[in-house]
Amino acid sequence: QAPIDTLVINGAECEPYLTADNREFLECSDTVLAGIAAGKKHLGIGRVIIAIERNKPEAIDLMLSLVKNDADYEVKPLPSRYPQGAEKVLIERTTGREVPRGGLPADVGVLVMNVTTVSALGKFLATGMPLTTKRLTVDGPGVKEPKNAEVIIGTPIREVLDFCGGMEEGAAKVLMGGPMMGTALASVDFPVLKQNNGLLLFSKKAAALPEPSACIRCGRCIEACPMGLEPVVIAQDFANKDFAALKARCVDLCVACGSCTFACPAKRPVSQTMGLAKGWYMAELRKGGK
Repeated sequence: QAPIDTLVINGAECEPYLTADNREFLECSDTVLAGIAAGKKHLGIGRVIIAIERNKPEAIDLMLSLVKNDADYEVKPLPSRYPQGAEKVLIERTTGREVPRGGLPADVGVLVMNVTTVSALGKFLATGMPLTTKRLTVDGPGVKEPKNAEVIIGTPIREVLDFCGGMEEGAAKVLMGGPMMGTALASVDFPVLKQNNGLLLFSKKAAALPEPSACIRCGRCIEACPMGLEPVVIAQDFANKDFAALKARCVDLCVACGSCTFACPAKRPVSQTMGLAKGWYMAELRKGGK
């Protein structure tokens, strides 16, 4: 294995609405630091960077006060910019290192762990209890009492919404996750899973998809892409099923952040097309495509 010299703690939490990681810092700072210390010790990592966006000043101040006397730790405030929480983007912003195409963070000497992951590790080492609960941000105009709640894994989403006062009249869409990368749910009877961090509810008006129009080739999707990809060109290559062109355009580097769709003035489903293109490319690659 490649030697790892830096542990980056991902506390960016850059999606709108979501604040569960911020509450983890504020309410469980002891287990967060215990988990970091355990990872640092057992993996032999000398440097720790705790990355937090500047719109969370309380968490920044708290962590600075707790690690100020340890030279191995650095609390790094980051600009509030989406999608800064994406692993490769975060590594570049915190260390200046670029993960090679097809590589892993370990290839540049970095390990990234989310704040809730290290906190769960700290809790496990102290109690021996496995992960049984998950902190969720329940928010959006469709919920009556927005709040962060610690929920037992497996709880039906309907019960979580009841705990938050229920749904507003006219609530039409439920997202598991953030508004940029979250998944729309077919039913509120689905359970909370261990990877969930947010539950957002929107009205029919807020959730309505605009009618797409023709691409005007303005290039805004290219400007918005954090990985420097060219979605408008990749869409053409995918339509032509051109494996070589998709490979040259690095479609496999797409992180599915949704920035291209958000930036598109024609309201085209750019991110969805990128996902299909990446999926087709990876399937062909596994078949030995050329």
